[in-house]
Amino acid sequence: MKKKHEVEVSESGFLTLKDKKGDKEKEKAETEEKNISDKILLISIAVMILVIIFFLSFRFFTQETPKTLDDLHALNLQGKLEPDQGYIYNRYSFVYFDGLWYTQVQKGNNLFSIPLHYAPKDLEDIPLTGSLNSSLFNKNKFIYYTFNPISSELKYVSLAIWEFTNTLTSAMNKFPKPACDRNETAACKKVPILTCDNKVLPIAYFREENETLVSYNDNCIIVQGEGQDIVRATDRMLLNLYGIME
Repeated sequence: MKKKHEVEVSESGFLTLKDKKGDKEKEKAETEEKNISDKILLISIAVMILVIIFFLSFRFFTQETPKTLDDLHALNLQGKLEPDQGYIYNRYSFVYFDGLWYTQVQKGNNLFSIPLHYAPKDLEDIPLTGSLNSSLFNKNKFIYYTFNPISSELKYVSLAIWEFTNTLTSAMNKFPKPACDRNETAACKKVPILTCDNKVLPIAYFREENETLVSYNDNCIIVQGEGQDIVRATDRMLLNLYGIME
């Protein structure tokens, strides 16, 4: 049987014979070559994806994930936290956890965890002046806290007082006693009316003022500021009482 050919006109104008079967084999070979190339490409992509997944998984499972305050303090002491997560200040570890800054204070044989809204570097601009009658504060088991009961921003004053009394009872072993600086509400009729004019009792006076500062006046601690600044002033005072900030 004769082999079937196709006739085609070349670019020079001459008739040539075209091998149809040969073209099919050539097309088949090209298709197979393309398929092999595609498979190699897909395999390469798959391998790259597996390598990336392995790398990320390795980092995830080997990365130290802090779960407690003690974990955070341990990482902080190793220098493994970012500055907004924790830092060392005058040999004290400060770590940020659940919206608050925490440090640890040793009192006798006990280690207390102290929560604060601000860390030391946020408080260095607040002046602290005067001197405190330490013997008066040390010999008394209580400290009065007094404030303006009709303050326009009582929520910040209340937060500052909470910050103060919370650590007063735990780390300082002192008992807070409420007072008012004026007799303007029914609640104030049941407590003493105290300001720094009293020269006998240990007092912490929280005042709403434009200027933010802490002033020690013998038996009276004045903590003042406006809005959140009165909370900052309170933390400044507490860190000084703990011996962390001068």
